[in-house]
Formats: sequence, C-alpha cells, structure tokens
Amino acid sequence: MQKRCQNTVVDVNAAHTPDAKRSPRFFANQPILQIAALAIVGWASLAGFQVAKADSALPALTIANIKSTLLGTPQAVRPEIASPSHRQIADDPAFSALAAYSEQISNAAAANASNSLASQTDEPTLSALRDFAQSLDSASRASLKNRPKLAEADNALDALRDFLQNGSTPRKSSVAPISNGPVAGGKTSSPAVEATYVGASVCLTCHATQAEAFGKTLMGRIGKTQKGKFDCENCHGPGSAHVKAGGGRGVGGIISFRPEDQTRTAEENNGVCLNCHQRGDRTNWNSSTHETRGLMCTNCHTVMKTVSRKNQLKTVSEPDTCFQCHKDRRAQMFRSSHMPVREGKMVCSDCHNPHGSFTEALLKKDSINDTCYTCHAEKRGPFLFEHAPVRENCDNCHDPHGSINEFSLKISRPRLCMECHGMGHSTAAGINDPRTMGRACNNCHTQVHGSNAPAGFLMHR
Repeated sequence: MQKRCQNTVVDVNAAHTPDAKRSPRFFANQPILQIAALAIVGWASLAGFQVAKADSALPALTIANIKSTLLGTPQAVRPEIASPSHRQIADDPAFSALAAYSEQISNAAAANASNSLASQTDEPTLSALRDFAQSLDSASRASLKNRPKLAEADNALDALRDFLQNGSTPRKSSVAPISNGPVAGGKTSSPAVEATYVGASVCLTCHATQAEAFGKTLMGRIGKTQKGKFDCENCHGPGSAHVKAGGGRGVGGIISFRPEDQTRTAEENNGVCLNCHQRGDRTNWNSSTHETRGLMCTNCHTVMKTVSRKNQLKTVSEPDTCFQCHKDRRAQMFRSSHMPVREGKMVCSDCHNPHGSFTEALLKKDSINDTCYTCHAEKRGPFLFEHAPVRENCDNCHDPHGSINEFSLKISRPRLCMECHGMGHSTAAGINDPRTMGRACNNCHTQVHGSNAPAGFLMHR
C-alpha cells in the first residue's frame, strides 16, 4: 500500500513538470480534449464534402452565369449605392477585361446559334415538317368554324347528333335513325306508290309464320268468321308494288308500323288504326298528351301476336307497358306505401285514360278527388265539418303513386300538419309528447277528412 501511493504521487509530479513527457493515461481521462478532437475530425469531413460538392457543380458554370454575375454588381445597377469596395473592383483593369471578354463570347454564341438555325431551316425534311404543321393548324381553325355549339342546340342529344352528322361520314342504312327518342314517328311522309290489291293468299307465300301468329289474336279470330274484315292489306296497304319489287321491309310503299320506320309519320300510321278504333276511349286521342308527343299505337300495342291477356299490349301486364316511359312511377311503386299496382289489384288505366282526357294527367274522372272517390267513397262526404285542404285536392297530403310514409303521405306527421297549422300547439314538443309520438296529430284529431259529429269542429270525432 505504501509503495502504490508513492508511485502515484511520483507520476503526478512528473506530469506537472514542464520538461516531463505527458502520460497517455492523463490525456485519455480528459473529456474536453476528446470532444475537441471529434469536432476537428467532423469539420474536416464536412469541408471535404463541401469541396466535392463544389467540384460537382463546376460543370454548371457557363458564360451566361459569369456575365450575369459581373453585370449584377451594385456598381453596374445603381452606382450611387455601391460601396467603396465594389467601386474598387469595378475600376480594376482585370475586372473590365473579364467583363468585355464574356460579352464577346456571348455575342459569338448567339451568332453561331442563329447561323445554325438558318442552315437547318434549309433542310428539306425540316421544311416539309414546317409545311405539315402549318396545314394542320389551318385545318383545325377551319374545322372549328363548322363545329356545332351546344348553346345553339335545344339539348345535348341534338348537339351530339349534329356533331356526328357533320364531323363524320354517316353510315348507309336502309332504316333512318330515330329522331326524337324511341316513341317518335317520322316527320315527313314518303311519296305515294301506285299499287293495287293482290289478296291475302299472295302475302302468305312469304309471311305464313306471321299469319299463323296473327290468327291466334282477337282480330285474327274475328277475321276467320268475318272473311275479308281483317285481311293483311286492310292495314298494310295494297301490296302489288311490294310483291313486284321482291318484298323487303318498307319496299313498294308497304306499311310496316315499326317505330323505327320513318318513311311515314306517326299521324299516318295512327290513322290506319283509328279507322276502326276512334270511338269510345279513343275519342279524345287527337290533341292528347301522347298524340302531341308523336306516340304511335304500335309503341304500346302489338297486333300480330298475343302477348297480354287483353288489349293487345306489348308487355304481359299493363303497368309494364306504361313503365316503358314512366320510369319514375315504377320506382315509386316499390316504396313502402303505394297503390296495389305491383300486386295486380289495379292497373294504371283504372285512374288514367292513356288515349286522351279532358282533365289533367289524363284522368278518367273530372277531378283528382273524383278519381280517388272511385275507391275511397267514405271520404266523399258531405260532412258537417269539412277539412278545407281535403275538399280541395287529395294530392295536397297524399302521393298516390307511392311514398315512404304511412297512408302515402307526402311527408311525415306532424310536419305535414304544421305546413298549415303552425299555431295552437308547441312545435318544440319532446320525443315523448303525444303530439309527436305514434300517429302524432291523428292521436287526437282522428277525423281529418271531415266530421259529422255535433262537437267535431276540431275533427276529434
């Protein structure tokens, strides 16, 4: 122990001696010296990285950069604010010589570039390419003048049709395209064809299959008992020219009754049917909604074969025939509260007359209420105390084609009642209030369609 302590004291004294050599153990025990050494090594590495980065950026140095740097001094831009050091640099002959040399080099480069471009423009390939680009530009400007504008068309479909007709070659087809949707007839009639009647037996040589299917329809069965009443030429017109031309759809002035055939107008085709079917429900066909929109009889009815149980419809059920156009009504029929149309208990013609009516929406009765009273006779009255909106129009509260609310109401209660009755009860009742729960207002006012009770002026009973 004594010897170890003595050696330690001797080492410390030797370290503090000016001429003595420092011990490595002492240097390793100094944290400040370690940090300084690491800092020196890090600085050296960073400096090396900056030098390498500067070397990699040297190729980007161009004459334009030198010129912009030389001309960007405060002395060149604003002499009055240049510092004495900048003025000294600008007055230096070496600086002036370098600036003049860079200006000379830049002018020479610009001249060489213009000469190179001029020589290139003389090449035949470049000249042909330039002429081709100019022709494309002139052609595009000319095409823009004839292009139809959407604002000039009645709708987007007409604008698209004009673009296709003007911008591309129309396809040759024996059947003209439909001009106004799937239910529109032709707009112009074709010239009349001189023809005579040849008899149904001649038609059977080519149309035996169609004649057999027609014989199973109502008109076909009547034609079997009353000869000559429903022969082919009674509806399709005389067929001598058609037979002479070898047949074909619409050939020889034959009437095809197809919606896509525009050789005849809808009025002409409908006139053939109205020769026999103009009385009864068809009395108001002329000027009806369906007639003014170009609807033809064959858009809803099929004559040559039996599809529906009655009325010779194109579909099995009557609502499906109406839903061809009235797709919104089809969607309403699938709501939770609706008329029993999809269940087969009623059809559209129970309320509407598709062939024309004197009233709105082609109703069969004089008013909406009279149409509803056909089934809901208990709501007709007369009542001692009447409910004014009910007496005016059932559609004020109900949507007959379907609703998501009870009893086909347009909106749920009590909001429906509050459209008119905004006073008398609090509109901020809680969720457990009898005016908002269950049937809401109808919890108390049960006779909303009218009351005959002596004390029923509030529709309580």
